[in-house]
Amino acid sequence: MRSIIYNKYGGPEVFEVADVEKPEPGANSILVRVKASSINPVDYKVRRGDMKVLSGKKFPKNAGADFAGVIENAGENVAGYRKGDEIYGFLNPMKGGAYSDYLIADPANVSLKPEKFSFEQAASMPIAALTALQALNYLGNVNEGSTVLVNGATGGVGSFAVQLAKALGAEVTGICSEDNMKLCKDLGADEVFNYAEEDLNRSGRKFDVFFDAAAKSTFSKSKKFVNSRGIYITTIPGFGIIINRLFNFLPFKKKSKIIMVKSSGIDLAIMTGFAMTETLEPVIAKSFKLEDVADAQELAESGKFRGKIVVKID
Repeated sequence: MRSIIYNKYGGPEVFEVADVEKPEPGANSILVRVKASSINPVDYKVRRGDMKVLSGKKFPKNAGADFAGVIENAGENVAGYRKGDEIYGFLNPMKGGAYSDYLIADPANVSLKPEKFSFEQAASMPIAALTALQALNYLGNVNEGSTVLVNGATGGVGSFAVQLAKALGAEVTGICSEDNMKLCKDLGADEVFNYAEEDLNRSGRKFDVFFDAAAKSTFSKSKKFVNSRGIYITTIPGFGIIINRLFNFLPFKKKSKIIMVKSSGIDLAIMTGFAMTETLEPVIAKSFKLEDVADAQELAESGKFRGKIVVKID
Protein backbone atom coordinates (compact mmCIF):
# COMPACT_ATOMS: atom_id res chain seq x y z
CA MET A 1 0.00 0.00 0.00
CA ARG A 2 1.02 3.64 -0.40
CA SER A 3 2.10 5.70 2.60
CA ILE A 4 3.72 9.11 2.94
CA ILE A 5 6.93 8.87 4.97
CA TYR A 6 10.01 11.01 5.63
CA ASN A 7 13.55 10.11 6.68
CA LYS A 8 14.64 13.44 8.14
CA TYR A 9 13.10 16.62 9.49
CA GLY A 10 12.76 19.49 7.06
CA GLY A 11 10.54 21.19 4.51
CA PRO A 12 7.75 19.57 2.48
CA GLU A 13 10.36 18.18 0.08
CA VAL A 14 11.32 15.48 2.64
CA PHE A 15 8.07 13.63 1.96
CA GLU A 16 8.14 10.53 -0.23
CA VAL A 17 5.52 8.02 -1.32
CA ALA A 18 6.58 4.60 -0.04
CA ASP A 19 5.23 1.14 -0.77
CA VAL A 20 4.75 -0.44 2.65
CA GLU A 21 3.09 -3.53 4.03
CA LYS A 22 -0.62 -3.33 4.72
CA PRO A 23 -1.21 -3.43 8.52
CA GLU A 24 -3.35 -5.99 10.32
CA PRO A 25 -5.70 -5.04 13.17
CA GLY A 26 -5.28 -6.51 16.62
CA ALA A 27 -8.10 -7.91 18.70
CA ASN A 28 -9.04 -4.45 20.00
CA SER A 29 -8.43 -2.31 16.92
CA ILE A 30 -9.85 -1.65 13.46
CA LEU A 31 -8.33 -1.51 9.99
CA VAL A 32 -9.49 1.55 8.05
CA ARG A 33 -9.31 2.03 4.29
CA VAL A 34 -8.55 5.74 4.22
CA LYS A 35 -10.52 7.93 1.84
CA ALA A 36 -9.28 11.38 2.88
CA SER A 37 -7.13 13.28 5.36
CA SER A 38 -6.45 16.96 6.04
CA ILE A 39 -3.70 19.34 7.10
CA ASN A 40 -3.33 20.79 10.60
CA PRO A 41 -0.54 23.08 11.88
CA VAL A 42 0.71 20.28 14.13
CA ASP A 43 1.35 18.14 11.03
CA TYR A 44 3.92 20.44 9.50
CA LYS A 45 5.38 21.40 12.87
CA VAL A 46 6.15 17.73 13.51
CA ARG A 47 7.61 17.35 10.00
CA ARG A 48 9.87 20.38 10.48
CA GLY A 49 11.21 19.01 13.76
CA ASP A 50 9.64 21.74 15.89
CA MET A 51 8.30 19.05 18.22
CA LYS A 52 11.13 16.53 18.10
CA VAL A 53 11.16 16.34 21.91
CA LEU A 54 7.82 14.53 21.55
CA SER A 55 8.14 12.97 18.11
CA GLY A 56 11.66 11.62 18.62
CA LYS A 57 14.62 11.09 16.31
CA LYS A 58 13.81 7.65 14.95
CA PHE A 59 13.18 7.45 11.18
CA PRO A 60 11.41 6.78 8.90
CA LYS A 61 8.34 8.58 10.22
CA ASN A 62 4.75 8.49 9.09
CA ALA A 63 2.71 11.63 8.49
CA GLY A 64 -0.84 12.89 8.93
CA ALA A 65 -3.40 12.66 11.73
CA ASP A 66 -6.96 13.42 10.55
CA PHE A 67 -8.73 10.73 8.56
CA ALA A 68 -12.07 9.60 7.19
CA GLY A 69 -12.60 6.19 5.62
CA VAL A 70 -14.28 2.80 5.63
CA ILE A 71 -13.71 -0.02 8.09
CA GLU A 72 -12.01 -2.86 6.23
CA ASN A 73 -11.75 -5.22 9.18
CA ALA A 74 -12.32 -5.17 12.94
CA GLY A 75 -10.63 -7.13 15.74
CA GLU A 76 -12.54 -9.86 17.53
CA ASN A 77 -13.04 -7.75 20.66
CA VAL A 78 -14.34 -4.67 18.85
CA ALA A 79 -18.00 -3.86 19.54
CA GLY A 80 -20.14 -1.17 17.97
CA TYR A 81 -18.41 -1.09 14.60
CA ARG A 82 -18.34 -3.48 11.68
CA LYS A 83 -16.86 -3.86 8.21
CA GLY A 84 -18.21 -1.26 5.82
CA ASP A 85 -18.93 1.43 8.42
CA GLU A 86 -17.91 4.92 7.32
CA ILE A 87 -15.98 6.58 10.15
CA TYR A 88 -13.66 9.47 10.97
CA GLY A 89 -11.16 10.39 13.66
CA PHE A 90 -7.53 11.29 14.20
CA LEU A 91 -4.30 9.53 15.07
CA ASN A 92 -1.56 10.70 17.43
CA PRO A 93 0.06 13.53 15.39
CA MET A 94 3.48 12.66 16.83
CA LYS A 95 3.27 9.22 15.21
CA GLY A 96 1.18 10.05 12.13
CA GLY A 97 0.03 7.50 9.60
CA ALA A 98 -3.12 9.06 8.12
CA TYR A 99 -1.51 9.88 4.77
CA SER A 100 -1.79 6.22 3.80
CA ASP A 101 -4.12 3.85 1.98
CA TYR A 102 -4.79 2.00 5.26
CA LEU A 103 -4.32 2.68 8.96
CA ILE A 104 -5.01 1.05 12.33
CA ALA A 105 -7.33 2.96 14.68
CA ASP A 106 -8.64 2.62 18.22
CA PRO A 107 -12.46 2.26 18.08
CA ALA A 108 -12.75 4.44 21.20
CA ASN A 109 -11.32 7.36 19.22
CA VAL A 110 -13.54 7.26 16.13
CA SER A 111 -17.18 7.95 15.29
CA LEU A 112 -19.54 7.27 12.42
CA LYS A 113 -19.08 9.84 9.68
CA PRO A 114 -21.95 12.32 9.21
CA GLU A 115 -24.02 10.81 6.41
CA LYS A 116 -24.51 14.17 4.72
CA PHE A 117 -20.78 14.85 4.49
CA SER A 118 -18.31 13.61 1.90
CA PHE A 119 -15.18 11.86 3.12
CA GLU A 120 -13.23 15.04 2.36
CA GLN A 121 -15.57 17.14 4.51
CA ALA A 122 -15.43 14.64 7.36
CA ALA A 123 -11.63 14.41 7.19
CA SER A 124 -11.38 18.18 7.62
CA MET A 125 -13.06 18.03 11.02
CA PRO A 126 -11.42 15.85 13.69
CA ILE A 127 -8.54 17.89 15.16
CA ALA A 128 -9.85 21.36 14.25
CA ALA A 129 -13.48 20.79 15.23
CA LEU A 130 -12.64 18.95 18.45
CA THR A 131 -10.19 21.70 19.40
CA ALA A 132 -13.02 24.21 19.03
CA LEU A 133 -15.56 22.04 20.84
CA GLN A 134 -13.32 21.17 23.78
CA ALA A 135 -12.15 24.78 24.14
CA LEU A 136 -15.62 26.30 24.11
CA ASN A 137 -17.61 23.59 25.84
CA TYR A 138 -15.20 22.23 28.45
CA LEU A 139 -12.79 25.11 29.12
CA GLY A 140 -15.00 28.10 28.33
CA ASN A 141 -18.31 26.65 29.58
CA VAL A 142 -20.04 28.44 26.71
CA ASN A 143 -23.83 28.26 26.86
CA GLU A 144 -26.99 30.20 26.11
CA GLY A 145 -26.28 33.92 26.43
CA SER A 146 -22.48 33.69 26.60
CA THR A 147 -20.49 36.27 24.66
CA VAL A 148 -17.63 34.78 22.64
CA LEU A 149 -14.88 36.45 20.62
CA VAL A 150 -13.08 34.20 18.10
CA ASN A 151 -9.72 35.41 16.79
CA GLY A 152 -8.85 33.81 13.46
CA ALA A 153 -12.53 33.18 12.83
CA THR A 154 -12.18 31.83 9.27
CA GLY A 155 -9.20 29.54 9.83
CA GLY A 156 -9.32 25.79 10.39
CA VAL A 157 -10.20 25.89 14.09
CA GLY A 158 -11.85 29.31 14.01
CA SER A 159 -14.39 28.46 11.31
CA PHE A 160 -15.64 25.57 13.44
CA ALA A 161 -15.50 27.67 16.62
CA VAL A 162 -17.82 30.34 15.23
CA GLN A 163 -20.41 27.74 14.23
CA LEU A 164 -20.14 25.75 17.45
CA ALA A 165 -20.37 28.82 19.67
CA LYS A 166 -23.60 29.77 17.88
CA ALA A 167 -24.89 26.22 18.25
CA LEU A 168 -24.19 26.42 21.99
CA GLY A 169 -26.32 29.57 22.21
CA ALA A 170 -23.63 32.25 22.37
CA GLU A 171 -23.47 35.70 20.87
CA VAL A 172 -20.43 35.44 18.61
CA THR A 173 -17.98 38.07 17.41
CA GLY A 174 -15.30 37.16 14.89
CA ILE A 175 -11.92 38.68 14.05
CA CYS A 176 -10.52 38.01 10.57
CA SER A 177 -9.08 39.74 7.51
CA GLU A 178 -11.20 42.14 5.46
CA ASP A 179 -11.40 39.61 2.61
CA ASN A 180 -12.92 37.01 4.94
CA MET A 181 -15.47 39.15 6.75
CA LYS A 182 -18.40 38.00 4.59
CA LEU A 183 -17.48 34.35 5.15
CA CYS A 184 -17.34 34.98 8.90
CA LYS A 185 -20.87 36.40 8.81
CA ASP A 186 -22.01 33.45 6.71
CA LEU A 187 -20.62 31.10 9.36
CA GLY A 188 -22.95 32.71 11.87
CA ALA A 189 -20.98 35.51 13.55
CA ASP A 190 -23.23 38.25 14.90
CA GLU A 191 -20.48 40.83 14.52
CA VAL A 192 -17.18 40.85 12.63
CA PHE A 193 -14.07 42.98 13.08
CA ASN A 194 -11.17 43.42 10.68
CA TYR A 195 -8.00 42.45 12.54
CA ALA A 196 -6.07 45.16 10.69
CA GLU A 197 -8.27 47.96 12.02
CA GLU A 198 -8.73 49.44 15.48
CA ASP A 199 -12.53 49.07 15.52
CA LEU A 200 -12.48 46.39 18.23
CA ASN A 201 -10.34 48.58 20.48
CA ARG A 202 -12.67 51.51 19.95
CA SER A 203 -15.76 49.41 20.60
CA GLY A 204 -14.96 48.91 24.28
CA ARG A 205 -16.47 45.43 24.05
CA LYS A 206 -15.67 42.74 26.63
CA PHE A 207 -16.45 39.04 26.32
CA ASP A 208 -17.00 36.01 28.52
CA VAL A 209 -14.63 33.99 26.33
CA PHE A 210 -11.81 35.18 24.07
CA PHE A 211 -10.86 32.16 21.97
CA ASP A 212 -7.58 32.81 20.18
CA ALA A 213 -8.06 30.10 17.57
CA ALA A 214 -5.25 31.51 15.44
CA ALA A 215 -2.87 31.82 18.42
CA LYS A 216 -1.80 35.20 17.02
CA SER A 217 -2.38 37.21 20.18
CA THR A 218 -1.24 36.90 23.80
CA PHE A 219 -3.03 36.97 27.12
CA SER A 220 -1.48 40.33 28.02
CA LYS A 221 -2.78 41.91 24.80
CA SER A 222 -6.18 40.22 24.90
CA LYS A 223 -7.23 40.45 28.54
CA LYS A 224 -8.64 43.95 28.04
CA PHE A 225 -11.36 42.31 25.93
CA VAL A 226 -12.24 39.79 28.66
CA ASN A 227 -14.86 40.29 31.37
CA SER A 228 -13.77 40.36 35.03
CA ARG A 229 -14.68 36.68 35.36
CA GLY A 230 -13.97 35.87 31.74
CA ILE A 231 -11.41 33.56 30.18
CA TYR A 232 -8.80 33.73 27.43
CA ILE A 233 -8.18 30.42 25.63
CA THR A 234 -5.35 29.79 23.19
CA THR A 235 -4.10 26.84 21.18
CA ILE A 236 -0.42 27.61 21.83
CA PRO A 237 1.03 28.18 25.32
CA GLY A 238 3.05 31.28 26.11
CA PHE A 239 5.06 32.42 29.14
CA GLY A 240 2.40 34.96 30.18
CA ILE A 241 -0.30 32.30 30.20
CA ILE A 242 1.80 29.92 32.26
CA ILE A 243 2.32 32.63 34.89
CA ASN A 244 -1.33 33.68 34.87
CA ARG A 245 -2.54 30.10 35.30
CA LEU A 246 -0.83 30.00 38.70
CA PHE A 247 -3.49 32.46 39.87
CA ASN A 248 -6.51 30.96 38.10
CA PHE A 249 -7.94 29.91 41.48
CA LEU A 250 -8.74 33.55 42.35
CA PRO A 251 -12.53 34.07 41.91
CA PHE A 252 -12.43 37.56 40.40
CA LYS A 253 -9.35 37.23 38.24
CA LYS A 254 -9.44 36.98 34.47
CA LYS A 255 -8.29 33.49 33.60
CA SER A 256 -6.26 31.99 30.78
CA LYS A 257 -6.25 28.42 29.56
CA ILE A 258 -4.56 26.34 26.88
CA ILE A 259 -6.56 23.87 24.82
CA MET A 260 -4.73 20.60 24.20
CA VAL A 261 -7.09 18.61 22.01
CA LYS A 262 -7.84 15.03 23.05
CA SER A 263 -8.95 12.26 20.73
CA SER A 264 -12.47 11.23 21.70
CA GLY A 265 -15.08 9.15 19.94
CA ILE A 266 -17.72 10.69 22.22
CA ASP A 267 -16.82 14.23 21.16
CA LEU A 268 -16.73 13.16 17.50
CA ALA A 269 -20.23 11.77 17.93
CA ILE A 270 -21.28 15.18 19.28
CA MET A 271 -19.78 16.76 16.16
CA THR A 272 -21.69 14.31 14.00
CA GLY A 273 -24.87 15.38 15.77
CA PHE A 274 -24.19 19.04 15.03
CA ALA A 275 -23.45 18.19 11.41
CA MET A 276 -26.65 16.22 10.96
CA THR A 277 -28.74 19.09 12.34
CA GLU A 278 -27.07 21.40 9.81
CA THR A 279 -25.49 23.64 12.43
CA LEU A 280 -21.99 22.75 11.24
CA GLU A 281 -20.48 22.98 7.76
CA PRO A 282 -16.76 22.53 7.01
CA VAL A 283 -14.99 25.16 4.94
CA ILE A 284 -12.71 23.45 2.40
CA ALA A 285 -10.00 25.66 0.91
CA LYS A 286 -8.51 23.17 -1.55
CA SER A 287 -8.08 19.43 -2.12
CA PHE A 288 -4.86 17.66 -3.08
CA LYS A 289 -4.00 14.12 -4.17
CA LEU A 290 -1.93 11.93 -1.85
CA GLU A 291 1.09 12.30 -4.13
CA ASP A 292 0.85 16.08 -3.79
CA VAL A 293 0.79 16.23 0.01
CA ALA A 294 4.01 18.27 -0.04
CA ASP A 295 2.19 21.00 -1.98
CA ALA A 296 -0.72 20.74 0.45
CA GLN A 297 1.52 21.33 3.47
CA GLU A 298 3.36 24.14 1.70
CA LEU A 299 0.04 25.95 1.20
CA ALA A 300 -0.91 25.26 4.82
CA GLU A 301 2.33 26.79 6.08
CA SER A 302 1.74 29.91 3.97
CA GLY A 303 -1.46 30.68 5.87
CA LYS A 304 -3.03 31.99 2.65
CA PHE A 305 -6.25 30.01 2.75
CA ARG A 306 -9.59 29.76 4.56
CA GLY A 307 -10.89 26.76 6.48
CA LYS A 308 -9.12 23.45 5.92
CA ILE A 309 -6.89 21.89 3.26
CA VAL A 310 -7.84 18.32 2.38
CA VAL A 311 -5.86 15.36 1.03
CA LYS A 312 -7.78 12.88 -1.13
CA ILE A 313 -6.36 9.40 -0.69
CA ASP A 314 -8.76 7.00 -2.40
